[in-house]
Amino acid sequence: MSYYVYAFLYLPESCLALPKGMEREVELISYQNIAAVAEANVHITEIQETEEKLLQAVLTHDRVVKEIFRQTSILPLRFGNAFTTVENIINDLQNNQQKYLRVLNKLKQQAEYTVTFTPVSIPSTLEISEVRGKAYLLAKKQQFQKQQAFQTEQNQQWGNICQLILKNYPKAVFKDSTEEKTKQVHLLANRDSEFINNQELLSWQTECSYWQITVSEQLPPYHFV
Repeated sequence: MSYYVYAFLYLPESCLALPKGMEREVELISYQNIAAVAEANVHITEIQETEEKLLQAVLTHDRVVKEIFRQTSILPLRFGNAFTTVENIINDLQNNQQKYLRVLNKLKQQAEYTVTFTPVSIPSTLEISEVRGKAYLLAKKQQFQKQQAFQTEQNQQWGNICQLILKNYPKAVFKDSTEEKTKQVHLLANRDSEFINNQELLSWQTECSYWQITVSEQLPPYHFV
């Protein structure tokens, strides 16, 4: 029997509401004051047989981690961690206990927030479809220059906001999104307080008028493990 592991956590003082995993309810496998959130009889090779199975497994992994995270601080694992026996999980907890506890202590009452910066489209202010000859070439040149100036300012704003974010969140993780030209910043902040107060968000938006800013819900701290 194989065991799929979703996350590690402090052994809870009270019972958690354990969600259903890929096939059955997950369980806690513990060693002293640390536990693994695991599901029995999950075979990675079978999950990878088709794209549909793999996608469903990834979505289930994300759901289980989020449901546990809503109840307590966790060390979330990336998709694909499996152990052949319970004893192997306990051995891993025993051998890495101090390392896992250090990470859990760092992440205690912390959540990850993803701030997405979507570039505003370049405005098309010139109507050149009816222009001919030299006037057309001049209009095209002016249009190109305005587009270049817009892009330059947009890039400058992004550079400025990166410095501003790093000043307040020195451990921020910057990544390009899968969507073209969209930027994402992953931040670690206290989950019990309001993240990014209105004044701070307004300041960011003022600095980035050529970008649209959105903030995610509280997320498991994948980027800070």
